[in-house]
Amino acid sequence: MKFIVIGLGYFGSTLAISLTEQGHEVIGIDNKFERVDELKNQIGNVMEMDTTNENAVKTLPLNDTDAVIVAIGEDVGSSILTLSILKKLNANNIIGRIISPMHKSILNQIGIENTVHPESETAMAISLQLQVKNALKITEIDANNVIVEFKVPQKYISHTLETANLESRFKLKTVAIKSVGKKGLIPREQTITTLSPDGNYIFKEDDVIIVAGLLDNMKKFAAEQ
Repeated sequence: MKFIVIGLGYFGSTLAISLTEQGHEVIGIDNKFERVDELKNQIGNVMEMDTTNENAVKTLPLNDTDAVIVAIGEDVGSSILTLSILKKLNANNIIGRIISPMHKSILNQIGIENTVHPESETAMAISLQLQVKNALKITEIDANNVIVEFKVPQKYISHTLETANLESRFKLKTVAIKSVGKKGLIPREQTITTLSPDGNYIFKEDDVIIVAGLLDNMKKFAAEQ
């Protein structure tokens, strides 16, 4: 996969290095030469750029990346302007770092819905989230194994867990299934969790499946959805 990380402070550089170490192609960008020079041997490709300059941003391979992460920290003005330019240029999967509720509100107003808050989310967790498409939540067990929550794919609705055969096909262990209660019997905002469900469980609309296994196998399952 290919990512662009803009803003190589502590959070941005940690994320970019983590993605690089996972074997992904990463372009790291910062407006300070010192940061670019410091990280040139840790990130696949680093460059100095003022991303508030639309003409400069146009030179980036925006449509040939899986995600563009704007990790700019304290300079809220640069963050908003950079994200506005990326939105205007129709960049793929734009993710903005937020530092306050007001910052998030402004980004939402300019059409940036996908945001991260580094103070509550680790760079490693976000790195994993970027790699596993459609994941609702990822918990790292160790360097190779994770627990992931997915919305049950539409093609599995009304089929049994045994039919889906995730353990044999993807070597993933189903830990639990969360489902909303039937309308009229329990408020929809409340969920029913079935731990270690048996093969006869029938998937329903809006079910969330929690599976454990190797990160690489999670990617294969996510790619099928």
